[in-house]
Amino acid sequence: MIPTLALLIATFAGDGDTDRARFENLPHTETLFEADEIATLGEWNARRTWLRSQVRWAAGLWPELERTPLGARVFDPFEGDGFTVWKVVFESAPGLLVTGNLYRPSEGGGRRPAILCPHGHWAKGRVNHEPAGSIPARCITLARHGAVVFAYDMMGYNDSGRQLGHHEAALESAAAELWCLGPFALQTWNSIRALDFVSSLPDVDPGRLGVTGASGGGTQTFILSAVDERVTAACPVNMISHSMQGGCSCENAAGLRIDANNMDIAALFAPKPLLMISATGDWTRDTPKVEHAFVRSIYALYGQADRVLNVHVDAPHNYNAESRSAMYPFFAKWLLQRPDHRAVKERAIEVPPTDRLLVFESKPDVPTAAELAQSLRQQVRQRLEDYAPVDDASLGRLRRLVRTGLQHATGSPFPAQGEVTVSGEPGHRTYHRGGRTVTTRVLQENGAAGEVWVLTPSGVSPSVAEKQALEPLKSQASIIAVEPFGTGANTAPAEARRGSTRYFTTFNRTDHAETVYDLITLLAHSMSEHRGEPLSILASPELSPKVLAAIVSLPEDIAAARPLRLALDFTGFDPNADESWVQHLRLPGVLRIGGLAALVHALPTGCEVTISGLSRGAIPEGDSRRISASSRTLAEQARDLAGMSSTGN
Repeated sequence: MIPTLALLIATFAGDGDTDRARFENLPHTETLFEADEIATLGEWNARRTWLRSQVRWAAGLWPELERTPLGARVFDPFEGDGFTVWKVVFESAPGLLVTGNLYRPSEGGGRRPAILCPHGHWAKGRVNHEPAGSIPARCITLARHGAVVFAYDMMGYNDSGRQLGHHEAALESAAAELWCLGPFALQTWNSIRALDFVSSLPDVDPGRLGVTGASGGGTQTFILSAVDERVTAACPVNMISHSMQGGCSCENAAGLRIDANNMDIAALFAPKPLLMISATGDWTRDTPKVEHAFVRSIYALYGQADRVLNVHVDAPHNYNAESRSAMYPFFAKWLLQRPDHRAVKERAIEVPPTDRLLVFESKPDVPTAAELAQSLRQQVRQRLEDYAPVDDASLGRLRRLVRTGLQHATGSPFPAQGEVTVSGEPGHRTYHRGGRTVTTRVLQENGAAGEVWVLTPSGVSPSVAEKQALEPLKSQASIIAVEPFGTGANTAPAEARRGSTRYFTTFNRTDHAETVYDLITLLAHSMSEHRGEPLSILASPELSPKVLAAIVSLPEDIAAARPLRLALDFTGFDPNADESWVQHLRLPGVLRIGGLAALVHALPTGCEVTISGLSRGAIPEGDSRRISASSRTLAEQARDLAGMSSTGN
């Protein structure tokens, strides 16, 4: 008889605890999410601060790429009935093109509001014109009524497709996650630079900026509205849903929706004017009673419930004429500032020929996807040069970047006091946080001050040889074996199929992030429980990178509670190879914040560390950092720690 999943989990999880949060009901893009209950504005503001930072992190905005000159070309105008449309191309980053059309009113002058129109997954992209959805129709109508409108390509569509496919392996790999340089991040960056572009136009009022799109364009709408404060009014169509969060890599990114969903992200726009258009025939069918009700409850906390509206259309997935007819008065009121906004309607549309809208006649001379991926990585490295520590102030800035990044990479802030609970006997304890557990077992009790934590793949059941290797430490401190996720019995059974759901890392921590999460859980409790007592940590090559990330995650005041000494072995780890990070420390965005050198720089003040298995020059050295190119056995690491303790270094 095959054991049930629950029995398998109970068998394999540490200390007999089911640890279900890691294995059961793992969220994915089609999970039915429930709306959060937010009672006060203070509660929401705390949630908003964290979630907005989380979205910006997943979108590759920690730190941002440099906002290099756009080099925009606006050319080849086409005169239509009440509007003029121009071809546009600019570089959002060196080598990455943004292409589209700029629609302007034929008459009038002065500064006007600007509205971005991301198109979504329509077959013909920004030139799509059919009853279910027309990008030119909404652009032309908005322009006729006085707005400057920019419709731009999603990556891989229309002119953008001459540079990149909509799905590129070089941008959708686990390695790309380490840099936060996937399709979601690049499309978000293109949208931010599109705001830069329209804001720079002489006929645009940068204080009146809107955005609207349907489907994938709806995702771009509420994501841009969440991360860029310049958006003043937004209309996402057929996408804010509790039952479907986005079915494409351009709508999903590692860490984006850990403990969150699109309803939460949409509410980040509060209390600015928001129109949610939904339909009976897609995943927004419940919007009036679920999604809109939740977002309205957040607006109500500001006393602005009337600023978020919902129009529910009886139609399949769309941005059709009925949906557009609801959008026009909304923008006419909030951006065009017209007292007769309800009278703003769409009239007959004659769409310009496609060749008058497309920018390129042939493939432009631009980098390939692989070349672009490498170029963007180099641009991140150059951006990180601004964070190189040269004094206490710059070191503090780097530490804030790294610790904030690690919080989002591991899916939660540092635990609040009382958040970690403990069960079990003193010699064999289990620590609980967020539905997860980490277990420790005392191998050697010693009356001397301090503890030595031992982390190997064996968890709390080290081999006889491993125990013998710890002999040099027995006279100095209590020896405690630690079993975080991925070690000993605290591993995932194959039947659990952890990581098999679509866009798994969008909604769930990576396995390595789970390990670091556990170590942070243990540290949060231990640093206060044993304040003042020395703590030494000895880790095998499999665990050393995770230990380093956990220690760096400690707030400075928490880290100061106990003298810290580390003996880490990075044998087999190449800090310059993305695949090595995937194998040893797969934390989303870890290379975006500077990789191994930044982690070492960000170690808490006074933390002593010996790192073996790395060549000199691989990381910065210092008075409290010893680098050895050769690997170290467990016994040699134990002697290292014993020596550090005896010399007082």
